[in-house]
Amino acid sequence: MLINCCRLWRADPTLRGVSDTVMIADWFWVPRVPAAVRSQVYGDRTPDPRVELVALTVKYLVEAHATRSMTRERVLAAMSGRITADNAWDLVSMLVHLGLAEAFFDLASTDVDPDGSFRGFLLGLDPGLLDAMRHYAAWNGINPKLFFDGFVVGVAESFATVVVDLGKLVLLIGRLQQEQMATLIVLSVDPRAGLQRIAEQALVVREAFRGIVAALDPTTIDDRVLALWRGWEQEFGRHLANLDPFAAGRMLGRIAGDLFQLLTGLVQLARLLGGVAVRAAVRYAPLLLTAVRGAVAEARLLAALLLAIGEATITALPRVGMATLRTLFPPEVLGPLIRRGRVLLVGDELAITMVTPAAHAEAFAGAGSPFSFMVSQNGKPLLMASVSETVSSAGRKATRRELNAAIDEILTRLDDVFREVKPPKANVSRAAVRAAVLQQLEQRLSTVLNRLLQKVAWEEFRALRKAAKVEAWRLGQQVHRRMAGEITKMLGEAPGLQAHTEKAISTVVDAVRKADPELAATLKGADAVLKQTIAQMLLSHPDRELLLELVGFTGDATKAGAEKALARHLADRFGWKAGTTVGELRSDLLLVDTEATRMTNVDWTSSTKLERFEKTWAKVADDLGEAFDGDWAGLTEAYRKLSKEVPPEVTAGLEELTAHAVRETVVRQAALSQVFPGFFVTSHEMAYQGLHALFKIPL
Repeated sequence: MLINCCRLWRADPTLRGVSDTVMIADWFWVPRVPAAVRSQVYGDRTPDPRVELVALTVKYLVEAHATRSMTRERVLAAMSGRITADNAWDLVSMLVHLGLAEAFFDLASTDVDPDGSFRGFLLGLDPGLLDAMRHYAAWNGINPKLFFDGFVVGVAESFATVVVDLGKLVLLIGRLQQEQMATLIVLSVDPRAGLQRIAEQALVVREAFRGIVAALDPTTIDDRVLALWRGWEQEFGRHLANLDPFAAGRMLGRIAGDLFQLLTGLVQLARLLGGVAVRAAVRYAPLLLTAVRGAVAEARLLAALLLAIGEATITALPRVGMATLRTLFPPEVLGPLIRRGRVLLVGDELAITMVTPAAHAEAFAGAGSPFSFMVSQNGKPLLMASVSETVSSAGRKATRRELNAAIDEILTRLDDVFREVKPPKANVSRAAVRAAVLQQLEQRLSTVLNRLLQKVAWEEFRALRKAAKVEAWRLGQQVHRRMAGEITKMLGEAPGLQAHTEKAISTVVDAVRKADPELAATLKGADAVLKQTIAQMLLSHPDRELLLELVGFTGDATKAGAEKALARHLADRFGWKAGTTVGELRSDLLLVDTEATRMTNVDWTSSTKLERFEKTWAKVADDLGEAFDGDWAGLTEAYRKLSKEVPPEVTAGLEELTAHAVRETVVRQAALSQVFPGFFVTSHEMAYQGLHALFKIPL
């Protein structure tokens, strides 16, 4: 309509009164600025026609919906030679009264003015116009798409676990300001007002940001972190000054993401620590802003947190496999958790705390704890997601270097487990219940199942004795056969739990894949491991050094020919053929729960070996008396202190017992943890009375 009118005015000037129009281009006339507006701008001064011409040029182009790039070009041409330092602010005033100031200063933003000529022209007239640019264009005039694109990128670069929008963060700040965090947040805008304008939301975020940073203690927060945060806030302001919407949005996204993570994290920490004041939880803030991949800078602080939670609480938590996290948390959580090696992640209700071997050793002097993540809901620890590692096992305390290296090794292996992550299909409460049932079932392996094992062994012995076929190998076969059936009956308490008796590991893998096709990504590398020989598996295992020590191999694993030498050693000590593969290994019993990604290896063992152990123990007790504290690893030193040598029969007895335990439990656990990455694998050796003891029992 406006364009048609302008065409008519241009074609027939007699249709208009000369005093009521202005020619903004050759023979292109538009209505003048209303007299009331001219009066407000100039008062008693004489109006400047040059200012009016530029203002009308802006008005015409904006109302005609010209592109912003064209508008910038035409307005810049109109200002040249007409707008000076003397009348620049009159132009601003007129544009304000016409409601065009925001659209005018929008032309100075970087996405419209890429070479800076429009912005340079204005600042060349008066540097003070920069304030006007900030005021009118900082939020309402900048390109919203570019700003929010930058905001999303910034949040992704922050420590936030989920996509945060400003409105959500403002509501969080408002709620916390009314509750226990009021002393940590200083605001100049009331966030309860349901703010809609980005400018007002950003002001809330920036004020809260300043308040929380001011509350952090420089003695507990790394100065570099504080300096970085303060630098981000200043950089954000600088991008606004330069009217760069993408850079400003990106920086505000980083601020918002970190602030969201920090505020929700402090609330969860307060709950986790038993309802302490949030200010008391601020000391643990570095854990919310720390990654440990490749280093454990926060081991002592994490250890302090573990101590505050309590060893009994942490030890009692039911455990699931690390791969279970794939079913509980979305990709945006698992990405920072595993690939960035985050120490502590929080959401509105859930918190995930990394329990590293180094921190566990620092807190509880027990360096044998598996690498785990503690999952809490509303401040209550529910379960542990763990991987089966042998770090610092076998009575040897790991060094800090080994523990630090273990973290990097484990996270690298878990990258594959979480490479293909889908939306969660289970909830944490269900997983915790499932884990508790499995934990109770495993505890019964040493009580109910053990008594059942003794009963089965006695009954089968009686049957063989009546048939005059009492031989150790026959008894073992019968016990294994009977236990397979008894186990099936026992598993009614845990629906979905698979029991595999006398099955090769390769067969178990096929069954697991069939039972849960979604575990295909987790078991992607299983086939390659199944084809490895035992020697190859041990040499390629992340815990190679420790495992080789446990199997008694003293050769150099890095030299050529190490594989053949290890294969010969395994054949001599354990009876495995050089070509025996991981897939061919069999377990007496393998309990598998694909939902909890938990696996239990059980070996039924004749207590003939335990009888030999009793003889060995009796010999050591007779020789050393109270000087022996039960530490078999220090047996040689204990004999040396009494100026004695370890008797050959003691050495032979311990060697036989150790060899069997290592073969049936340690090596199998190492193999299973490689085939099933992300599973929590345990291994148990259960003894039934041997023939010697059974013959002493009257029929």
